[in-house]
Parts: sequence; structure tokens; C-alpha cells
Amino acid sequence: MKMSITDDGDYGEKQVGFLEVIWGEGFLSPGGIEELDLMLTGLNVSNKDVLDIGCGCGGAAFHLTRNYKVNSVTGIDVEPLVIKRATELARKYCLTDQTKFEVVDPGPLAFGANQFDVVFSKDAFLHIPDKECLASEVARVIKPGGLLVASDWMRSNDEPLSEKMMEYIAAEGMDMHMCSISRYRDAIALAGFVDIELNDRNRWYSDLAKREVAAMGRSPLREKIVDLIGENEAKNTIEIWKKMICVLESGEHRPGHIRARMPDAKVNSE
Repeated sequence: MKMSITDDGDYGEKQVGFLEVIWGEGFLSPGGIEELDLMLTGLNVSNKDVLDIGCGCGGAAFHLTRNYKVNSVTGIDVEPLVIKRATELARKYCLTDQTKFEVVDPGPLAFGANQFDVVFSKDAFLHIPDKECLASEVARVIKPGGLLVASDWMRSNDEPLSEKMMEYIAAEGMDMHMCSISRYRDAIALAGFVDIELNDRNRWYSDLAKREVAAMGRSPLREKIVDLIGENEAKNTIEIWKKMICVLESGEHRPGHIRARMPDAKVNSE
């Protein structure tokens, strides 16, 4: 049975409103600005042009602009509603000069080669089935010496899904193509990236998800959720979270961070 509150595409109004209540205005994935800061630890991205793949409602783009002083962020997403929301928030925050949000079709990136200093993504790659093609496209649009900084929802292996994982994905009601951390490493290396770092975040999100479920069942968060999506949807959403916690605890669901660098342009010795 599909239990998701997705009401129009993968991210409808109820889904977006609910996730922003849980994770903060502009955010559709766990951890908010604290998780972004961890992804960016030790990196200097000031004055860089950033492509944010699967930008959602723009939370990461706004944080990069305000707190990391990037030159610009181009956010892309396949969901028109979240791009509409991101554009509204950009106006609210007076960041329309530094941020731009576009609805795109699935498939190759509609940008020229060597266009961005940084390619960023927060928990969006799981919606893209072909990780090797994805890595190749990221490598194509990134400049020599540029950075890939991402997080994603991954799996412990690439074997057939367990019954519990299938139940969880069915409950979410979204296209979720999670792969192993090792497949990501191989795909990124094949695309030409170096200095690849992958950080397993399973324990962190397992603990966080349990705290989120507990908070959803008590005041004041419970009342906020019920007001937003209704009593039945609130109960269903808690059940989805519990199914997710099950596959987090089993270790099959493994969120993680990805960082890598495109080599500098070769010097022509001739």
C-alpha cells in the first residue's frame, strides 16, 4: 500500500510543507544547515559558481550564498512545484541576483562543458538510475580543478532489495534508485575524478530519524503536522518513518557524503 503524502509528482504541496516543518524552510532532506556545514568542512567555495542538482526548495543554495560567499548558484530540479517554492524564497531572502532556479527534464545536463566550479547535490542522486552516466555528466560540466560535493541515500550493496527495503520504498511512493557506496566510488573514478572521499552517515541518520519520529508524536510538532496534512496522513507518515528506521538499523539504507575533485588541466609541454 502506498502511504506517502506525495500528492502531485514526487513532491506536492503537502509533502513540501511537511518536510519544511521537519527540516527547516527551504529544506527537503535531513540535517538542515548543520549537515551542509559538515559536507563542506575544510572546503573553500567562496567566489565559485555552483550547480545544485536536485536543488529542491533552495535551502542549500541560500546557505551557500549567505554563509559561504559563493559567486552564484544555479539550482535545477525536475519538480516544478519545488522550483516555484525556491524562486519565492529567493525573493523573500533578496537573493535573486545570486541564485537562479530552473525546471529541467531528466537526462543529460543542459549546460556546456567546464561551466561550474562546484557541482553540489543534497540527497537527490538517488532519483537518478544510471549513476555512471550521472558521474560522466557531472565531470563534463565541471571545470578542471572543480569540486563535486554531495550527499545521497545509498545501500550497503547492489544485491536485490530486501523485503523490508521494498516495503519502505513502496510506502514512500517515490522513484528511489539507491546504490552502494562502492558503486558511487567506481562511477566517480571512472568519470575522471580524483581525491575521492566517501563518508558513511548511517549511524547519524538512524539516530536522527528515531528522534524525529518521537518528536512527531508529541507537542508541539504533532499539532503542526496534523494542522498541515491531517490526522490520517500524520499517522501514515510516522509509519513511513518507522519503515525507514528498520532499513537504517539493518544497515541496508546507508546515507553518505561524497567529495571528489576534477584534476587540474594538463599543462601543454609542447
